[in-house]
Amino acid sequence: MDKISIDTDIPPPITKSRKDPLYPWLSMKVGDSFVVEGRTEAASARGSFRRYQKMGLIPPHLVVSQRAEEKTWQIRLWLVEREK
Repeated sequence: MDKISIDTDIPPPITKSRKDPLYPWLSMKVGDSFVVEGRTEAASARGSFRRYQKMGLIPPHLVVSQRAEEKTWQIRLWLVEREK
């Protein structure tokens, strides 16, 4: 088996990190909302909401409600309390 050569002085790839969250869930109060473009973006926003809940950053009694804006590709998402 050939030995693996070690290279030096090769810079690592630049990684991008997101300082600011993409969606404002942690800044929102019950009843607040925001708009995203299309179903894919809405699914991404809901996924981020679920991740925040799993991390314990958003209480389990809060949920996301959504509605498509009329005659556009936009979807509005609200932070609301779970119905009892």
